Amino acid sequence: FRLRMHPSRAFFAKLADYGTSILNDTNGQPITIAQFTTFENTPPDYLILGNVAEQGYGHDCFCLGLCMLHLFTGHAPYEEILEEVQCPENLKSRLRKVWNTKPYDVIRSAMYYIDSDGNESEDETLYNTLYRYLVLFGIPEHQFCAKKRGKVWRAINETLKSSSNYSKTPSLDAAVFEKDRTKYSLARGNHVIIANARRRLEEIDGAMEILLSLVSFDPKKRATPIDVINSKFMSGLIEDPTEVYDETDVVKSYTAYLTK
Repeated sequence: FRLRMHPSRAFFAKLADYGTSILNDTNGQPITIAQFTTFENTPPDYLILGNVAEQGYGHDCFCLGLCMLHLFTGHAPYEEILEEVQCPENLKSRLRKVWNTKPYDVIRSAMYYIDSDGNESEDETLYNTLYRYLVLFGIPEHQFCAKKRGKVWRAINETLKSSSNYSKTPSLDAAVFEKDRTKYSLARGNHVIIANARRRLEEIDGAMEILLSLVSFDPKKRATPIDVINSKFMSGLIEDPTEVYDETDVVKSYTAYLTK
């Protein structure tokens, strides 16, 4: 792969802070509180599966997707763009009941802390994090592990979906969700930053496809680094040995790994 840039545009973005990326022999092991660092980047499978969610590279790939979204907005991270978007009360109440049960001990341990007065307090960031993912990317049609770990999915479906198949009475949360989706959905949101990000993604062949794959709620369906390298999104950067460069160009060449 080769990046070619005019000197006036030769800027390089570097990803740093890999505090939780060292897996050692824990790949495939259940998650621990150590994986809950920046709450806003917590992958949704942790919040849906609780204690049985597994450590793995899927966590890094989800965060790569959030970084990609950040770059295409050309603005602040998603949680700042969606700062006004707060988890509706009914959904929050349902999630609280689930996350305070034993199969979700790891989430409860991350959310609760002792305040300066010595009282136990709740950090509500994870409620907003999960809800903002749903607003941005939609409620997945394929809800993985719904039979074994369906409580969070049921809470989502019964509060945010207006269909009578999920709720006997209309939910105020569903109306709030639709309003938030109208403004901030990556697929159709009319907020100027989100709309511009969508336009930029759609202008580059394969960009939206690889982003949505990276942020899949199901860790087993997320794009891997090899998938990203082999994607249409990256094809324009494959090095052409016959290309001639101007001496004023800034050119960075990267090793092309055998990926097939």
